[in-house]
Amino acid sequence: MKLFKYFSLIILTILFLVSCGKKDSNNQNQTTQAIPVEVTVVKKSSIDREIELVGNLLAWREANLGAQTTARVQKIYVDAGSRVKEGDLLFEMDDTQLAQAKIQYQVAKDNYIRLKPLYETGSISQSQFDQVKAAYETAEKTYQLLLTNTQFRAPFSGVVTAKRLNDGEVFLLAPGGAGAPTIVSMMQINPLKLILNVSENNLKDVKLNQTVEITSDIFPNEVYKGNISRINPAVNPASRTFEVEVRIPNPNEKLKPGMFVRARILIGKSEGIIVNRSAALKQLGSTAYYGFIVKDNVAKRVELTLGKEFDSKVEIINGLNEGDYLVTRGQGLLKDGSKVEIKAKAE
Repeated sequence: MKLFKYFSLIILTILFLVSCGKKDSNNQNQTTQAIPVEVTVVKKSSIDREIELVGNLLAWREANLGAQTTARVQKIYVDAGSRVKEGDLLFEMDDTQLAQAKIQYQVAKDNYIRLKPLYETGSISQSQFDQVKAAYETAEKTYQLLLTNTQFRAPFSGVVTAKRLNDGEVFLLAPGGAGAPTIVSMMQINPLKLILNVSENNLKDVKLNQTVEITSDIFPNEVYKGNISRINPAVNPASRTFEVEVRIPNPNEKLKPGMFVRARILIGKSEGIIVNRSAALKQLGSTAYYGFIVKDNVAKRVELTLGKEFDSKVEIINGLNEGDYLVTRGQGLLKDGSKVEIKAKAE
């Protein structure tokens, strides 16, 4: 009886080991089963290169106009919002001194005109004529100076942005809370300018007259174009950037000074690798990306460095070579060294 139990135990042990062996064999077959994937052949494409920056629009020119001396404002011909052309009369100051200077100037001019023929015929001496001529030139300069300080005209075409005094008020030549004393302020808003701060690394790609595209959140479907008009050769020691000025035509004056805009400096084209955004997987808990390429039906994990994004596609700066088979579908089931079966291949 004991011998029978002993042989029964041996038989059960053998059956158990055979059963475990079959399970291990089945598991091994399952782990070595090829995973179906889709791949694409990595190619280089032409990419528009650009530098993306942000900034606020500024008036092309600004002017705060005020008199050179304390005086009474006689008449202001414009108001805030008025559009003026270069040379238009904006306002006049008290003209009492101007009227006196004009009379003196006219008398000196008449004397000069009357005595000039006498000097040319030798009827008066050189010294007499020199005195008359000097008096005439002095009176003329005095009159012109008072004229420019009495009648103020627009230095450029633009729009009046502020009228700070009214007719009859006294203009005081003293700084106020807003800075220099001003009667009328104006801006030129066609064109506008945009000041961008370009890094040291990008400065080598920036040139005069380069095209710059500008977009605003206020007008999301519109793209405005300008050109680089000035590059400051001196670096800002605090930000380590260079100031670049962009001239932006604004014929319909839709854009306004102070608007926040995004700018793209177009610096040319170059070749690069562009793939579907879904082929680059983000590593959990980090900002690193990776993907899988297939070689000899085996998946190889590669670290990817991303560049410029294009909607559903992205540029790969490092990690891929032209001709690689990049997995575009099924990569979520892979690990480094997994056997794969290519079900579809995109050229």
